[in-house]
Amino acid sequence: MREYSVSEVNNRIKNLIAGDFALNNISIKGEISNCKHHDNGHIYFTLKDEKSNIKAVLWKTRPRPDFVLEDGMKVIVTGSISVYEVGGYYQINALEIKRDGVGDLYLRLAKMKEEFASIGYFSAQYKKDIPEFARRIGIVTARTGAAIQDIIHISKDRNPFVELCLYPALVQGDGAVESIVNGIKTLDALDLDVIIIGRGGGSIEDLWAFNEKETVEAVFCAKTPIVSAVGHETDDTLTDLTADRRAATPSDAARIAVCEWSYIQERISGYELVLTDIISRRIDTLRNKAENYRLKLKARSPESRLEIQKRKAQVFKENLNRILKNRLSIYASELSRNSDKLSMIMDGKISMERQKISAYAEKLEALSPLKSLSRGYGYVEDEKGKRVNSVNDINVDELIKIYFTDGSARAMIKEKTDGKEGCFGN
Repeated sequence: MREYSVSEVNNRIKNLIAGDFALNNISIKGEISNCKHHDNGHIYFTLKDEKSNIKAVLWKTRPRPDFVLEDGMKVIVTGSISVYEVGGYYQINALEIKRDGVGDLYLRLAKMKEEFASIGYFSAQYKKDIPEFARRIGIVTARTGAAIQDIIHISKDRNPFVELCLYPALVQGDGAVESIVNGIKTLDALDLDVIIIGRGGGSIEDLWAFNEKETVEAVFCAKTPIVSAVGHETDDTLTDLTADRRAATPSDAARIAVCEWSYIQERISGYELVLTDIISRRIDTLRNKAENYRLKLKARSPESRLEIQKRKAQVFKENLNRILKNRLSIYASELSRNSDKLSMIMDGKISMERQKISAYAEKLEALSPLKSLSRGYGYVEDEKGKRVNSVNDINVDELIKIYFTDGSARAMIKEKTDGKEGCFGN
């Protein structure tokens, strides 16, 4: 038997399909799933029904329909079946796409979305803040796959000290809802900082476990803040709307939940500078207060009070000396003036007294016995020194003393006569 290469087999199948006229112009009815609008302009999607699916592509060179292709749309695709040899699968190359209604799952999703919105599950007032500096982060997703790897890589790259707690859950198919709900409740009981739930992209059927009522209620009732990262940015599940924060992808969820260590270090450095400045100002304030208290205490100490009293006493002494000097100067001036006045008065008094004395002297001189003696008269005293004024004061044979201007003489009375018999000049 001949052995064929993979390329030969795929090429043979391609030729068989290309030779089938029915497959070269065929219309297929189905529901769009996993629709991707590529950056190069091509649109890749899957057509499916209840039992099977087929890949489809609308090349950028083909006319576009008058509506945007989205998951869940029921459409009729007309085109040709071709084999992609490199990938070993066949697909329909769409030439024309017509709308055929809205998928049943999307109708159900819209109804559930309206129901949950009416009871407030999506309301902002029930959403919890995501911690800025989460240390322990729970993750509900599949053990294997790109989602958990992206979360681990981004988390450790942003903060190597963060602790990740994984609850390996089924994220699609039978048992997925129960597994996701158990994961949320288990991690919620561990008192973590935040929980990430999610998975990679997929069709609406693949993501349906995150639209079920049990999952939505578990997210809404959790006390731990939850970041939902289900599918890609274009996917929109009820879990995303209920969660406290919506992330476009699992990688974005890790960026939301995990704060960068460099940013934490910058914040710590900033706080350190602020605290250092606050402490420095506080120390300066306390130092100034202590200095004020020290100065006040010093001012109130006995030594300070004694020094103050000494200064006051010195000032008082200086003021007193100044006042005394001023007073003495005034008194000296007054004394000098009074002395001058007194001298003048004394001189006047002395002059007047001298004049009086001179007058009295003249009068005394006029009355003086010596004056009379100088004119030839004498002054007579008895033996006892008593003045003899009358002849009757003496007796005969009595001794007397006679004073003259040039001396005295003692005499004895031999005879006496009265005035009638003898007088001066007879």
